[in-house]
Amino acid sequence: MGSILFSSFVSANSIINNKMMENNIRQNLKSDGYINITALEAWDLMNNSDDGRQIPIDIRRWDEYSSERIETPNQEDWPRWFPYEFTSGGPGPIKNEGFLLDIFMRIYQNKEVIIYCRTGRRTGISAQILVDNGFSGIIYNMVNGITEWKSVGLPTIEGF
Repeated sequence: MGSILFSSFVSANSIINNKMMENNIRQNLKSDGYINITALEAWDLMNNSDDGRQIPIDIRRWDEYSSERIETPNQEDWPRWFPYEFTSGGPGPIKNEGFLLDIFMRIYQNKEVIIYCRTGRRTGISAQILVDNGFSGIIYNMVNGITEWKSVGLPTIEGF
């Protein structure tokens, strides 16, 4: 009897926590059309299959992605690489913006994506560009990027 009550409590507590997280994320929806989330909220989203599937996308240069990226709870949710820029430096916020935007819109349109970079600066710019160009999925912007991910003790993968 005790284990049944405990099991019911844990299940109810899990449902309450999921609802609280969903409400918190909805409150973070920016008027700009994307949702800012923390690294822990991203981890929770990727761990909860009840809320659909969010695709993690690393928006950094190839050398950054290939040296270290977030490790997701499920193998099928490995972080995809989407090149914010092919090399460092350059005239605008995003090199080859039109080309990159076209590819992103074709692959991820109508999907839920969690974008991250090193500190969140590039994903903030990227999220706004996507919204401004009619992206019709849900964009979760992991503020403070992989830097926060590591600082709260979430797992990363190095190399290939």
